Amino acid sequence: MSRLWRQRYEILAIAAVIAAAAQLPLAAYALAAVVLVATTWSPREDPIVRTAKLLSVCAVLVVAWPVEPPHWPLITACILAAGYFSVSSMVRTALGLSHLETVNLDVRRSFAQRAAEPRLVLSVAGGASALLPFAAAAPDAVRPVTDVAALVAVLAALVWTGTAVLANLRRRMRESHPIDHAVVAAVEALQPKFIVHFGGARLSEYQIQMWLPYFDKIGDPYLILVRDAHLMRGTAACTSAPIVLAPGQSVLDKLLPASVRACFYSNHAQKNTALVRHGELLHIQLMHGDSDKAISRSALALMYDRVFVAGRAGVDRYLRHGVDIPEHKFREIGRPQLHDIKVGARPRAEGEAPVVLYAPTWTGFTEDVNYSSLNEGRRIVEALIARGASVIFRTHPYTRTNAAYQAFADEIRSLLAADAASTGRPHRWGPAAESALSLADCVNAADAAVCDISGAASDWLFCGRPFAMTDPRGLRDGYLEEFPLAKAAYLLEPGAGNVEAVLDDLLEADPKAVLRAETREYYLGDHAPEDLFAVFTEAVRETYAEPVEKTREIAELAA
Repeated sequence: MSRLWRQRYEILAIAAVIAAAAQLPLAAYALAAVVLVATTWSPREDPIVRTAKLLSVCAVLVVAWPVEPPHWPLITACILAAGYFSVSSMVRTALGLSHLETVNLDVRRSFAQRAAEPRLVLSVAGGASALLPFAAAAPDAVRPVTDVAALVAVLAALVWTGTAVLANLRRRMRESHPIDHAVVAAVEALQPKFIVHFGGARLSEYQIQMWLPYFDKIGDPYLILVRDAHLMRGTAACTSAPIVLAPGQSVLDKLLPASVRACFYSNHAQKNTALVRHGELLHIQLMHGDSDKAISRSALALMYDRVFVAGRAGVDRYLRHGVDIPEHKFREIGRPQLHDIKVGARPRAEGEAPVVLYAPTWTGFTEDVNYSSLNEGRRIVEALIARGASVIFRTHPYTRTNAAYQAFADEIRSLLAADAASTGRPHRWGPAAESALSLADCVNAADAAVCDISGAASDWLFCGRPFAMTDPRGLRDGYLEEFPLAKAAYLLEPGAGNVEAVLDDLLEADPKAVLRAETREYYLGDHAPEDLFAVFTEAVRETYAEPVEKTREIAELAA
């Protein structure tokens, strides 16, 4: 989502204020109405949306204030609504004290509890405020009625909201750590075997989305604890498992029934520590892809009881960088996500042009872990087009978080669109390569690949077909030592100056076929595609098959 699109309501609200100041009442009312109506059913507001609502109400107030005779009911309603939106974030927090957001969980509540549900309460308040621009735009003949009606609606919504907030605040004075008892009861009834814990930055849903379908297929009851509200929608979109939004430590602690023995994590989010502190549980790090990136051998993995890796390379990666994780903590489970990948050469019609997947990674949060080749991607893609290849261009989900590299990606998309229009080549880019197809689909559709240091390179390795890797940071001689996976790839120099020679090997000679097969087993294990899910299932169930006794396990190992 672009920054401009995220700020669309704020932009419209500012335009409403400008229209009001310019004495263009109908324009101000129309813009304010669009914002207030469109956001009525969006109770999980970020600061941008709250600001947009506040500005929209102020736009109506600016127009209504100087009208003679004064429309005091409407003015009062606007002031009350503006005051409400000024503190709506605190209202949302107060309402959430005893009402947790859930998905796919059978939660039973009384009528009073349902009436205090934050989504409903905040939507009612927002809906009442949305009446203000319509009341202000009403003909003079009915204005006394519409003004009073708007005031009554706003007052009623605020009384409803205030009643719910006060009830929760009274609970806070009676209970040391208020909790949604209905959700706790529903979790107890579920009797989950394990927890999947997930927190992180915006757009990071892909990190858990790659695992949830496989947890679902195991068939044992489990619970997903999401720690950040902005991750709820994306998480719920890919699973039917029960989900609870657990924003605070005290909430988290009360959602761990005795049936839970294991907790799984797909990243090193800071909030993981809130659950890892429960030493009576077994904590397992999955990560979100197997690669030679620094994050895949982070010392943070030391705090987990198990570290699931795809193959022996995942173990050696930690040891090679001085992260001394005991051998008994590792489990080599392959990559269940690769079960749909077709191994071996892709069937190709005679005379059909080769298809090449270009899958650059993102820039990382800091420059020292920026392995993205997008700044030289145009040269790579131009060389592929010159060879007559069809290109599948698939960017990392985080690419859009960096404006400069998003611009590089857009430039490549435009290049592919122009070539497809002029030659008819079936290039794929944008949604056609990033949402309509999975990574496995892209791998199956391609004869060769160009990848950066990322999980995409490891996943490609499973198919056995040739691939090239980039060196945008200019590591040169140290590249193979730092990223051993590249020994099985054809290495592009910084700036892709040797792209033609690399494409000769990639698309024609392929002298590394034997080495690539050896590297495949080292990185991904010796598992047939049809066995990958069974291997994963066995490893997961082993974590909760017996009661957790860590001290006994350590003693047995010492003996």
